[in-house]
Amino acid sequence: MDSKKYQAFVFDMDGTIVSSIEDIGDAVNYSLAFHGLPTRRMEEFPAFLGNGSVKLIERALGDEHQAFFQMVFDTYYSYYLEHYCIKTHPYDGIVESLSLAKREGILLFVYTNKPENIAKEVSDHCFGKGFFDALVGIPLGGKVKPSPEAFQKAVMVPYGLDPRRCAYFGDSLTDIQTAHNLGIERMYAVSWGYVEKEKLLKGRPYRLLERPEEIQDVVKGTI
Repeated sequence: MDSKKYQAFVFDMDGTIVSSIEDIGDAVNYSLAFHGLPTRRMEEFPAFLGNGSVKLIERALGDEHQAFFQMVFDTYYSYYLEHYCIKTHPYDGIVESLSLAKREGILLFVYTNKPENIAKEVSDHCFGKGFFDALVGIPLGGKVKPSPEAFQKAVMVPYGLDPRRCAYFGDSLTDIQTAHNLGIERMYAVSWGYVEKEKLLKGRPYRLLERPEEIQDVVKGTI
C-alpha cells in the first residue's frame, strides 16, 4: 500500500508507544504492601496487563486474595493518579517514526484502556501536547478493548475513517482482536511490548514488527 493511501494509524498505548510497566508495577506493589499483601516481581506484570485496571488488580491479587480487591484497587488507583509519569517514557525510535507519519499526512490516534485523563497526560508528557489527532480512553466501568465501541463513536464515525485505509499497532492479543472488531485488516503486532512474539503470532496479525523504526516502513508502504 502506498503511504498516500493511508488515512490513519491507530496505536495502543502501554507496551506499544510507551513503556509504562515500571510505574504500573510500582503502583500495584505499593497498594499490595499497603494492605499487608505479598508484592509481585516486576517480571510478572506483563502477564497482568492488556485488559484494563480491574483485571490488572485481580491478576496481581491471585485467587487467594480476591476478597481484598476493592481496597487494593482503590489504593492503586489513587496512587497511580499521582505517579503515572515517574518512569514512563516512549520507546526508542517511536517519536521519530510517528513524526514521519505525521509529515506524510497520516492521522494518528491512540486507543487505550487507560482512563482518558491519565492517557492524555501520559501522551503530553511523552510526546508533547497535541501530538495525536485524538486519544480515546476508557472510563472506569466502561467497555474496555477489544470492544470497538468507544473508538468507533469518538473517532471512526466523526473522522470518517475507512478501515481499509487504516493500520493498527498493538502489543497484545487484545489489540489484535480490537483491530479485527474495528474492521482493520492491517494489524501490526509489535514485539517490543509486554507479550512474547510467539503468543502474538498465534493471533495471526497482518505482520509482526521487531523494532519501532519499522513503523517507518509501514509509512512508506514497503511492509
